[in-house]
Amino acid sequence: MNNKKLLSFVLSAAMAATSLMPSGAYAVVSGDVNKDGVLTSADLDILQGYILGKHDITEEQFAIADVNGDKYVDVYDVTSLRKLILGTDRNIAFTSVTKRFNDGIKDAIKKVGLQEGGTVIKSSAELKTFLSNYLSDANVEKYMKDYNDSFFKDSVLLVKPAYYDPAKYSTNGGISKLSCGCDNTYAGVYTTGPTVDIGLNIRKEHDFNSASLGTLPAGAKFNITHANGTTNGTFGHVTYNGISGYVNMGFVTKLTSTAPKFSAVPDIKINTVKYSGGTVTVSASEYNASANVDFAAAVIAQAVVSRKDYYASSAKWNITTTTTTTTTTTTTTTTTTACPYPLAKARMDQMGIKTLQDAFYDCSAKNVRAVYVEWEKDASKLTLKKAADYGFNSRNGKKDAVAKGNCYVLAAMFCEMAKLLGYDAHLINGRVPLKVGGYGPHGWVEIIENGTTYVYDPDFTLETSGNGFHLTYGNTVWPIEKISEIK
Repeated sequence: MNNKKLLSFVLSAAMAATSLMPSGAYAVVSGDVNKDGVLTSADLDILQGYILGKHDITEEQFAIADVNGDKYVDVYDVTSLRKLILGTDRNIAFTSVTKRFNDGIKDAIKKVGLQEGGTVIKSSAELKTFLSNYLSDANVEKYMKDYNDSFFKDSVLLVKPAYYDPAKYSTNGGISKLSCGCDNTYAGVYTTGPTVDIGLNIRKEHDFNSASLGTLPAGAKFNITHANGTTNGTFGHVTYNGISGYVNMGFVTKLTSTAPKFSAVPDIKINTVKYSGGTVTVSASEYNASANVDFAAAVIAQAVVSRKDYYASSAKWNITTTTTTTTTTTTTTTTTTACPYPLAKARMDQMGIKTLQDAFYDCSAKNVRAVYVEWEKDASKLTLKKAADYGFNSRNGKKDAVAKGNCYVLAAMFCEMAKLLGYDAHLINGRVPLKVGGYGPHGWVEIIENGTTYVYDPDFTLETSGNGFHLTYGNTVWPIEKISEIK
């Protein structure tokens, strides 16, 4: 069914409030509303705020904000500005953070080359999966404390793991490693830790469940020659009063070190994060860390980037490597993107879809380009791509062919198009009340703009010829209940 509303009530009112461009106004740099010399999300925030009636802009800003040159400043300029930002080379502001580990390291990180392993992390679940490849569960949990779901609402992580073999940097006899995997990098004189008030067991094996051969009295001093870490659950080789065994390293404190010293404390420093033509490049260099920093075999360097400045957040990034020809101490991790939703892009090119409204209409117009059919109702079996591909493929590339699918399919097609237009769009699984009683499964799209979550429901528009475009949860026509996001 044709949806003839061009915008939601709020946006329509905002558009009505816009005026013709003042006579003689001239946009020096189209879209640079804050006039800082570069197109960024800050310009987009000002433009969207003006259209939504949150603030006014000057005549000069008005001229600059008329990106498409039609003498009006409206939602179409927002779409045009998004595309300009995507096509503009720029430096991306970032915060550099390095995490260093000496224990709890998996063998996988030792195989990562200096130019390999970089990735983009957009959720705590993605981060946990990534880290689990390289670190022990205990280290992953420790790492994750800084990066919860709240963090990822505003930020994206560009992450690069690296490994430095301690044996290549030692200066006093080198690293000795035993067949059990323990080495002498932890060697030294130790005492029992502050939580040991009676005694600490000397175990028969590298296992706290193994038999106790004796105890180290609280406050005793002893030598540990080799160990496999310093956390609770790792063990060191100890001999005390003629008893040789293993002590839990989480309950001891080092007094002096007899471990090897190192010629350098290698680390990674991130220099720039740049965007150009769909490619984000993180340029970094190796350097020798400060002398008061302990040697770390594993380093995870990361650049924290504002989510709203990372316009490829909807893309699938493929890690490539570059070859450094000038020095051996510079690494550049480059992440490139191909179109993540080729069927959606093909449809948009075919239909000339350039606005969110056009995309919504194409996925929800009854008897014109879409028709409701039963398909997969179990959202746990769906992915965004699977549902969208079903709808796009049902058209067989024909311009006027109907799209077949249920609410999830229609929403998924619209969600992919919205992402390609630069919107922070999410496919949502939920439920709605049924006329016969109870609830039934339902899918729709969320788009987050300036901290506000809007609802887009192509299926509602299709079935009722009502408006399912640009609503809020409190103002949706039928009561929808969100359950989860479909990735």
